[in-house]
Amino acid sequence: MGVFVRISIRRPKRMIKKSLVHDVDTLPQDRKAMLNRLKRVEGQLRGIQRMIIEGEQCQPILVQLSAARRAMQQACVEVVKGYMKRCIAEGSTAPEEEMEKLVRALVDMAPPPSEETP
Repeated sequence: MGVFVRISIRRPKRMIKKSLVHDVDTLPQDRKAMLNRLKRVEGQLRGIQRMIIEGEQCQPILVQLSAARRAMQQACVEVVKGYMKRCIAEGSTAPEEEMEKLVRALVDMAPPPSEETP
């Protein structure tokens, strides 16, 4: 006959995940708006996953993918606008290296040029 022993393991406090709900409540309005924007994109992506699982036709999936891509691009634009507003509000001039990083990020987020077929 085996003996069942219950062992209680406690995690050290530093390992316990902190809830972000409180942190979100205390965020400035612009950050809350960005999180809401990203949550909508997350919902779009989950919907697209569901469409694929359910075997939806190609065209509606592509429409939703395009909408999600545009929403992500708009989120990128909002991040850049916030950065630029902060720089102007602080009256600081960003170092050249920082501006180079920003330009590279803008180029990376730009949609690829559309190819027109003759």
